[in-house]
Amino acid sequence: MTKIIQILETIWYQDKKPPLLLIGLSRIYGFLFMARKALFDFGILLSDKPDVPVIIIGNLNVGGTGKTPLTLYLANTLSEAGKRVGIATRGYKGNKSDSTPYILDKNSNAKDYGDEAVYLSRYSNVIVCVCRERLKAANLLFERGVDVILSDDGLQHFALKRDLELAVVSSNRAFGNRRLLPAGPLREGLDRLHTLDFICLNGKTIDDDLNFENTIGFEIANRTVKNIHNGQIRPIDSFMNDDINLIAGIGDPNVLIHKLIKLGININHIEVADHEAIDSLEIKNLQNRSLFLTPKDLVKYSKDDLPQETWELIPEIMIDQSQEKVMMKKILEIIQ
Repeated sequence: MTKIIQILETIWYQDKKPPLLLIGLSRIYGFLFMARKALFDFGILLSDKPDVPVIIIGNLNVGGTGKTPLTLYLANTLSEAGKRVGIATRGYKGNKSDSTPYILDKNSNAKDYGDEAVYLSRYSNVIVCVCRERLKAANLLFERGVDVILSDDGLQHFALKRDLELAVVSSNRAFGNRRLLPAGPLREGLDRLHTLDFICLNGKTIDDDLNFENTIGFEIANRTVKNIHNGQIRPIDSFMNDDINLIAGIGDPNVLIHKLIKLGININHIEVADHEAIDSLEIKNLQNRSLFLTPKDLVKYSKDDLPQETWELIPEIMIDQSQEKVMMKKILEIIQ
């Protein structure tokens, strides 16, 4: 499966013309998507939400855009503002993630409920509910007394009504060849951008012909790392010229890799697919040098299995203050 994804991403993002078969399948996908959306628009398929504001943080592309870190940032920001926040998430790749909603705790396992859901739960003080049916998750969060619900992903999950929609776009990949699946990376067409409340640009720039007024630029910075065993914190640039193993099982690890290389760090990238983990035997072979890994990766492993020189990359969301004020003002207005 990983090999197939790599082949598709080469077609999507490297100006490779898609095979005619993929183009044909893309047209079928587009027709079926629009037909399904029309069923919701005309009330044939039902859409609903609990009696609290629902904010969708999603994307048009498949793959990583920085959506989950931004969801975590918004959840923590709203929590610090005194709001009781709930996060609804699918629990992708979780063995126990199904149509029954489940509230996570700090001991929930990534194998059971997915790395993204467990990451959101462990790195926030908000309520995280996993369910393949987002409406069920939202209803359970409402029963728990939340003031606002953030849906991590779900832009195309029309069964859950929403008060605000944010789409996260990676400036590194943008929209690739701008074709629908499977000929391109898009879940739905670019016309959807005109209907969104905010377009959040991870990297702050986008294609010149896609400039919109409702854009929020942000970056995910990694300025420090934390030793997972003794809690020591070091500036990341203190590893300049060091040989470092890197585990980054995220949607688009290339941005992170390039940042680390630019700092003069000698990176040995241990390839692992998004949401996946390497086995314990492979980890034992990583004892010869320090190991960097992302928080989303860390939740997939037992600390006892990782080398003593294992360092967690600490992500920081950097947003222009004036743009952040505009976005937070609108969010807080719908919560009041």
